[in-house]
Amino acid sequence: MRRQLQAMACLGSLAALSIPAPAAASSDRNTQQSAQANTQQACRVVALKPFVSKSRVRGTVARAGCADQARLRVRIKVSAAGPDRVVKSGSKVVGNGRITANVRCGSTPRRYYVVALDSQGRTNTSRALKLACGRPASNSGSSGFASAAETAVVTLTNQARARNGCRPLVHDAKLHRAAERHSADMARNNYFDHESRDGRTFDQRIKAEGFNFRLAGENIAKGQPSAAAVVRAWLDSPGHRANIMNCSFTHIGVGHAGQGPTWTQDFAAR
Repeated sequence: MRRQLQAMACLGSLAALSIPAPAAASSDRNTQQSAQANTQQACRVVALKPFVSKSRVRGTVARAGCADQARLRVRIKVSAAGPDRVVKSGSKVVGNGRITANVRCGSTPRRYYVVALDSQGRTNTSRALKLACGRPASNSGSSGFASAAETAVVTLTNQARARNGCRPLVHDAKLHRAAERHSADMARNNYFDHESRDGRTFDQRIKAEGFNFRLAGENIAKGQPSAAAVVRAWLDSPGHRANIMNCSFTHIGVGHAGQGPTWTQDFAAR
């Protein structure tokens, strides 16, 4: 028998820390309305933060919400005392999509940023990050506090967001603790819920770790054997996909417990 997906998603904010669970039909209808609103949003281009992979600095740009085709350009630039220098560029004619450029980097840290522009005059610039091959800056999205499975979930989540034109999420240590402890608690006490055994909701657990936010959300899942399987399951579920594709979120914490296996994603925006 096919294993049934067990997963839940909900949203919260400082203005509404206790949220009643809606009926399933209402939740599906709201999700459909949200999805329709996303498809109707204005055409835009987005430059994602640069990152290091395999001794290269990579920059990705995306075009989303567009009804026409245009040439999308990506430029990786380095901050300098004089005019900033373009170190790599590329272009492609797309409707909605993304392109990536990459350039070899050295061991000396330099401040890189990415510029997106299309032939219709739209433009967007990412935040500059100090990067060096083998030593990415701490705010580039890497972390030393998460397991390989948890880091893989973050990577796959950010790849999915990039396809939707959203900026990558930063894996935050405080959000990671909130997610990891909830996964461990669910596994240890054999339950599956956003409300923990001590009665706290996900937003209360996030606040207890010292992360102040204006918007927060949580996905949980149980039974998926790998990072790829759980992210795929979340993306196939409208409510969970809405959390992953919410471009307002800026940070993420992922917790994994081997028993179950049990997974938690906590999202937040300051």
